[in-house]
Amino acid sequence: MAELNYEDFMRRINIQDLLIDAGYSLNRRDGLRYPSYVRMGSDGKRVRGDKFIVTGNGLCCFQPPEQKNYNVISFIKEHPHFFSEYTSGMNTDRLVNLVCNRLLNHPVDRRSSIVTDRERSKKTFDLKEYERLEFRGDDWNSQKAFYPYFKSRGITLDTQRAFSNHFFITMRETSNGKTYANLSFPLRKPNDLETIVGLEERGRAKAEGKTIYKGMAAGSNATEGLWIACPSGEVLDKAKDVYWFESAYDAMAFYQITKNELNNDKNRDSEKELSLLDKSVFASTGGNPSIHQFKGMIAETPEANHHLCFDRDRAGQMFAINFALTKAGKTFNTHVTPKGKLIVVETTDKYQQHELNPELFEFDRLLKILGADAQTQRSEMTEYMESLRNKEDIFSGEEYLLPPDLLKAYERYESACEEYHSAKYSGLVCQEDLEDIGDELRTSYQAYKASMKDAVSQYESVRGTIYQPCEKEYKDWNDQLLGKRIAAEEDNAIDKASENNVAAGNRSKERDEENNKEEERTYHFHR
Repeated sequence: MAELNYEDFMRRINIQDLLIDAGYSLNRRDGLRYPSYVRMGSDGKRVRGDKFIVTGNGLCCFQPPEQKNYNVISFIKEHPHFFSEYTSGMNTDRLVNLVCNRLLNHPVDRRSSIVTDRERSKKTFDLKEYERLEFRGDDWNSQKAFYPYFKSRGITLDTQRAFSNHFFITMRETSNGKTYANLSFPLRKPNDLETIVGLEERGRAKAEGKTIYKGMAAGSNATEGLWIACPSGEVLDKAKDVYWFESAYDAMAFYQITKNELNNDKNRDSEKELSLLDKSVFASTGGNPSIHQFKGMIAETPEANHHLCFDRDRAGQMFAINFALTKAGKTFNTHVTPKGKLIVVETTDKYQQHELNPELFEFDRLLKILGADAQTQRSEMTEYMESLRNKEDIFSGEEYLLPPDLLKAYERYESACEEYHSAKYSGLVCQEDLEDIGDELRTSYQAYKASMKDAVSQYESVRGTIYQPCEKEYKDWNDQLLGKRIAAEEDNAIDKASENNVAAGNRSKERDEENNKEEERTYHFHR
């Protein structure tokens, strides 16, 4: 039989058949005009947010709220762990070839390195299928096994010890007799930290430092699950700061960089700030974050500031915008155009489309345009909070600046207060009536006090969304730790070197021409 190519695959394979093969089921409730496919959990219920919608032409699918379209080829390459043929470090072109030929019942020569006899199943993640090697702080032999995974990343033993409860090595033997080992960062839902719902996996690095494999363990719930780590073991609802990253490596790199800066800065209260750093929560989305990952963590950390430390690229900028819109309670979708423009479509109250220029990415300014900035969200309390005479006393501001509902509660309390003092000092009210008036005063004061505390809490909670990428010379925090500057600067350096070489070559050519002229003059002289 003739060998099939990508055009054959895209023409002959239906994207819906591919979704079914990847473990998704048709969601009949959404109708058939734009079919949607959902993943079912181990409890038989659909996993919320893990849904693909087939586009109008039936050739592609996308996963809302993102508008990125996947055809048959790109879907397999972007989600290799969905398919039984995939093994760690496998070439994705080879994977496309194997999956598509299998779906077309087209025989293909399968190399011995490929798993050939696994049956396709709609499986869910099961940690029992793996052997685990733990990092134990009191056992040097157990720590040595982790050296190949962290050395190329520049992550020190002290940093490994700080996060030692939040990673391990997993080993699994496949049916071809080979055993694969990966550094694994467990995924958990923020509302259920006891259950591991998947693994963010990283393979060993090659000699040049490049990681061979990165991905998610088969069956991982990466839609709701996050890598969640706190060096001090602080519980989520007590967290004051949550730091968001696209990988656990970046989180550990950020921690190491920040800790080194605090230790080296003698002008700061380093001991206090180090304590706050250790009590902070570090979260990795394991790649593209989902809205459900955002919502799950926000719900469990109501008092926390959220630091958005995503990669310094177009995607990382979009993730930061997505988080802020989610936290502000907006209904939206975002995507990046081929020309690099960031498009935000908001449908919270009415349809609005914003086109943002990422080249001028000023986070706070963009959020103000989108109506998701802290100032907009807390506008009703802003003037009052800025009028506080004592910043530690939330009742020391100008009451006439309170929002209408709070102002009414204050007026009821003020009226009850005046009535009580008038009755008390008039001498005309009996003790029983005075006690009733006093009870009314206490009730109105408690209602006003509770409303004030709730309003101030909301005011402060929406304030803490901070855009905190790595320095502009780097792509992500791990690159900054390693000193790996972005390619653009390296290209500039290469260009400069080339220019210098050209200039040196020109100078050499000039010298050669001058020497030739001198030789010619000498020849004529001797002749």
